[in-house]
Amino acid sequence: MTLVEVLTAVSLLGIVTAVAATNFTAMAPAFRTRGAALAVAGDLNQARMAAIKESRVYEYFPISGGYQIRRDDGVGGRQVVKQVVIGNEYPHVAFGHTAIDEDPYAAAIASAAPTATITFHSNGTVQNAAGVFLEASSSDGLVQQAVTMSAAGRVRVWKYTAEGWR
Repeated sequence: MTLVEVLTAVSLLGIVTAVAATNFTAMAPAFRTRGAALAVAGDLNQARMAAIKESRVYEYFPISGGYQIRRDDGVGGRQVVKQVVIGNEYPHVAFGHTAIDEDPYAAAIASAAPTATITFHSNGTVQNAAGVFLEASSSDGLVQQAVTMSAAGRVRVWKYTAEGWR
């Protein structure tokens, strides 16, 4: 190969890399928001499964900017199993549902994050099931995700688009 061919290949590679980096930067908020929603859903599922397996109560307990997963310690108290602050784990992601009034099931949204403790019982049922709404700003606007839970304990992750929840 000649020097001209090598320089041409390197310059083309540089152009392709610049375009790809720009696109990746624009997609980062969507990846972070989806990751945060999947982490919340995973923690909820894990708490429910642990409650069933260990025959003890587990809780999703809201804290400022995040939540704790706690379990009954057997003597009337609660032991923190995991603590997550959303902004620390997922930069630029926060609880929110800007310009969205209804959850994926067409129910009015009370708050972006549960304000009461969600309790998982040893039989798999859930008390105070609530949705968790996460958002981040991107160059295309807001990227929004929801984690919903039924009273039976089914957890789903949703993405909000111009057409609605998907």
